[in-house]
Amino acid sequence: MQGLPFWLQLLGWGFEFIFWIWDIVLPMIGEVFTLFLGLVIEAFPFIVLGVVLSVLIALFVKDEWIERYVPQNRFLSHPLLALLGILLPVCQCGNIPVARRLLAKKFPVSQAVTFMLAAPIVNPITFVTTLEAFNVDPMVAYIRIAAGFVIAVGIGIGISFMDDQNTLLRREFIAEVCEPAHKHKHKWSEAVSIFQHEFIGMFRMLFVGAAIAALVQGFVPRSVIAQLGSHALLSIIAMMGLSFVIALCSNVDAFFVLSYSQTFTLGSLMAFMTFGPSINIKILSMLRSTFTARALIMISLAVAVSSLALGVGINSWYRPFL
Repeated sequence: MQGLPFWLQLLGWGFEFIFWIWDIVLPMIGEVFTLFLGLVIEAFPFIVLGVVLSVLIALFVKDEWIERYVPQNRFLSHPLLALLGILLPVCQCGNIPVARRLLAKKFPVSQAVTFMLAAPIVNPITFVTTLEAFNVDPMVAYIRIAAGFVIAVGIGIGISFMDDQNTLLRREFIAEVCEPAHKHKHKWSEAVSIFQHEFIGMFRMLFVGAAIAALVQGFVPRSVIAQLGSHALLSIIAMMGLSFVIALCSNVDAFFVLSYSQTFTLGSLMAFMTFGPSINIKILSMLRSTFTARALIMISLAVAVSSLALGVGINSWYRPFL
């Protein structure tokens, strides 16, 4: 374009910029929007289910029942809460409203965290889908359930030794759950009020988390992650990072991660299926209205270290049938 008048050069640059926008940027924006919409649609029914369960707990579970039936011994109560996912098989988005309601019912933070971490993994739906995806090696499903249970119970028991567990909760949430604002209402109006409050709060945070996850997925090439697949340690870190970003529901993530079984180590696949369902961008954005930043960092690191140790252990000692 040398020798042309400046205004023609400027016009040419403008057209090149427009073509760049048209060929590269617009398709990426379309992909990001599709990913965002997929995450929201995938999570929507589980949020509704979780909020409905939250309403039922608020209306029909009496505080004195908790004192009567939940063991006081931390080594009994936390495993019991981890197994609650069998009766309440909610996915990672649906378990947050239920965990919030457990806190409102005066469950200790450690027990609510145990349920929150265990429910997406320790439930029959996740077990069946994992078993179906890895039908060549059924032990993968059993190891996943056992690992999810042990990690959730271990972290919960660790938190239970804190002197004041409420320091892990936001002041706004403590004020909200301690205020008996619904006691004077009819049960139907109380149910509608709780549902509206929980649903709006969770759905707003879901939008934020899904948008961030979609942006990262759209602009970070997966080929970069795939290059790390054969390394015993880096493959685990890469898959944990992938699970954190894409924020898949635990009911379907086994089928997704199965596509990486030929290029990634089994330990990395297992780390994906234990870390992602409990800690990811979408979940952290939703938990931000309940827990302090310090609490989220502490819980995230504990789950990350546990998942990393699990992956390393499987890569070192387990001989799969895949």
